[in-house]
Amino acid sequence: MTSKLSLELTTREEALVWTETVLFAVTNVVAILGNLLILCAVYHNHRLRTIPNIFVIALAVSDILMSTICMPFTVASLFHGRWIFDETVCRFQAFDIFAFGKCSLGTMAAIAVSRYFCVVNREKYPSLFKKQRALMYIFIVWCLALVGSVPILLFKNDSIEFHPGKAMCLFKFESNIAYSASILCCFITTPLIIITICYVKVFRAVSRSNRVFSLENNPELLRVNVEEAKVTKRLVAVVVGFACCWLPVFVVDNIDMTRGEPTLPRQAYLTYSLLASLE
Repeated sequence: MTSKLSLELTTREEALVWTETVLFAVTNVVAILGNLLILCAVYHNHRLRTIPNIFVIALAVSDILMSTICMPFTVASLFHGRWIFDETVCRFQAFDIFAFGKCSLGTMAAIAVSRYFCVVNREKYPSLFKKQRALMYIFIVWCLALVGSVPILLFKNDSIEFHPGKAMCLFKFESNIAYSASILCCFITTPLIIITICYVKVFRAVSRSNRVFSLENNPELLRVNVEEAKVTKRLVAVVVGFACCWLPVFVVDNIDMTRGEPTLPRQAYLTYSLLASLE
């Protein structure tokens, strides 16, 4: 199947080559500029320098790193119809994609926990989520993600290869099932469970509080609660957008890991790469 995908990548019509190359290049540039605007907005507006936005900044940084360090190699591969770089660069791209993806998902889980304590368990929020502690949480999440990705550089050479369907170098999950299963459990499934549980509890608490404050005719407390609900909804929108990109990636990787080789159409893998660039 890999040879078939390689042939399809190499023998594309010129119009398709330019379409795919321009699409990925534009997506990459938009991702960089969009996340830079987030950083600039927080930098120039002191009111935006809040605890929740510290985590949003961490997400923006991981997206910028993904767009600047990883995706240009994919754009070049789509243009040339093959991997034109050496094996070291291939391993470098695979490691970065693997690590930054886990950094983003871990940060999303940290955001969910922050919202939980801010809305549901407010008495503990001021002590647990000071600025320094929020930065420490992000540091820990990123360190775990980076350290957890190091083993892919230590496995034998055929554990990382250029995937012609995705037009990027990636770790082959089927090359080490034990490691892949541990990554799936610790860095993907666990954060998703945390995110789901926290936001379910948050929305239940917000809904219950709104009803209580309305009955008590306390407009000030109701206003504060509504503001918290707005912040939560904005963060949930970020989570949902991230999940829409992550879910297909997760499904495709699991299909390939189960079957032991790429078996999906090239269009499915190319969509995978586009979603990865949007994460």
